[in-house]
Parts: sequence; structure tokens; C-alpha cells
Amino acid sequence: MARLTAEKRKEKEEFAKLLFTKENVTDFTELKRRTGVSEKTLRAWEKEGNWTKLKRNIVLTRDEQMALMYDELAEINEFIRNKPEGSRFADHKEASVRRQLVKDIKDLETKAMLPEIINSLTQFLDFVRRNDIEDTKLLANYVDQFIKQKLRS
Repeated sequence: MARLTAEKRKEKEEFAKLLFTKENVTDFTELKRRTGVSEKTLRAWEKEGNWTKLKRNIVLTRDEQMALMYDELAEINEFIRNKPEGSRFADHKEASVRRQLVKDIKDLETKAMLPEIINSLTQFLDFVRRNDIEDTKLLANYVDQFIKQKLRS
């Protein structure tokens, strides 16, 4: 396989991690087929990232993460409001943290991340599988192609 950019490598690693932790694809041959990454690399990522342990932990949903960020933002704003009159403004550090929180919240609100796209498509395939296995096989091929294309772009 050609050398990947750091960004593409990270995307493939995240995709493999999602398959391993969320979709329970723990067979490295299957992971290799689905991601296009060698088993050796996948095993190294699994070990470095401690995916088995992560698999046991509950991952925050987008809404839970946003709620936590909104709470942080409210706390920062409250802290600034409670300063003595005449100094109710953010210092450099507070302003920087607030600006980053606002940016992160906006990103979570507006951008669909690849793991979320994959999760949605997987749920859709599970839904179709309950009704028609042949349609599921056809759709799974398209879904795999779509995900691989998203990883390349």
C-alpha cells in the first residue's frame, strides 16, 4: 500500500477502531478487508490504542459531549460575570478557552464525522437485515465502497 498522509492514516485508524470497538469486528482479517490496512498495522493500532479496554467503556454521544461543553461554557461565563465590577472581562486564557469551546460546539453541531456516518449506515444495514438479507448484501457492498471513498477523499 502506498504511504498515507497523516490525515488519511488517522482516518483509517479511526475507522478500524470504530469497527473494532462499536461494531464488534474483532477478526483482524475482516478488519483488513474492510479498511485496506495490513493486519500487522491493525494489531499495532489495537495494542497502542488499547481498543479492547475502550470497547468496554461507554463512549459519549455527540449530544452528551455538547451538553458537557455547554456546561463548561456557562461556567466560564458565570465566573467572568462574578468578577468585581470593572474587571468583568475574560483574561487571555479564559478568552482562549471560551473561543475554543464555541468553535468545538459549532463543529459538533454542524459537521458529520466519519465515525458517525459509519455508525448510521451500520444501523441502517441492521434495519434492512431484519427484513431482507439479499438487499442487505447489496447495500453492504455500496456502504463499504462509500466508506472507502470517504476515507480516500
